[in-house]
Amino acid sequence: MKKIVLYLTAMLALGFSSCEEVIDYELRSANTKLVVEGLITNQPGPYNVRLSNTKGYLEAGSTPGVNGALVIVSDNHGLIDTLRQVSEGVYQTTKLQGTSGSTYYFKAIVNGNEYTAQSFMPTVSPLDSLTFEYQTAMDEEDEGYHPFIHFRDPLGKGNYYRWNIYVNDVPEPGELAVLNDELYDGNYGHADMGFALKKGDKLKVEMYGIDKPAYKFWLALVNQQNASGGPFESTPANAPGNISNGAMGYFGASVVSVIEGVVE
Repeated sequence: MKKIVLYLTAMLALGFSSCEEVIDYELRSANTKLVVEGLITNQPGPYNVRLSNTKGYLEAGSTPGVNGALVIVSDNHGLIDTLRQVSEGVYQTTKLQGTSGSTYYFKAIVNGNEYTAQSFMPTVSPLDSLTFEYQTAMDEEDEGYHPFIHFRDPLGKGNYYRWNIYVNDVPEPGELAVLNDELYDGNYGHADMGFALKKGDKLKVEMYGIDKPAYKFWLALVNQQNASGGPFESTPANAPGNISNGAMGYFGASVVSVIEGVVE
């Protein structure tokens, strides 16, 4: 399958205009650093936070998990959840339930060092429908049934989105897609996912409403993927993560809307 590209058109406003934002950053060798990967959503919990350490560019194998840390996630309503470790480097919430419009705070104490982050969970409109349109081969696009997702962007600029794609229950590896509403604010959007399916294929789309810092983080990984062929082929040493004290990675909060369909 070709790399997923989102083509978005908005009724009465866009035609086939597009907008790109590029974040440049260098990849540098660095000493071992803490890496944080965590996401709170509006879907039922529990939620996981993974702590690991970076490895050198030429070191093989997965990054080692960090064990024995104190990890706390709280919100702006006064709830405090001390996470329990469930596997190597993985910590899980015990009572937190994510809700849109809330801000979430992360804190980890590792070997006496404190790391913090925060993320706002925005309110966005859910995906409305999923349709399939047969198209013949054009340029670099495949011939077949192209999926289109339809949704209305809330009025007021500053909405940001990330996507996960599953075909026949298998996630599309290495594919990242993000967009903002700079051009289609408040309009009803029709997004051509930019690839083709065949009859009988099942498609699942997860749309994540994210805040601006998360958008910049994921956009940096998209730019790296486009430049090198994969989002994690090398370590983005100064990608715009939101973890304090020199740590890497991202702790985020997202509203999730899920839609599924089968090509008939």
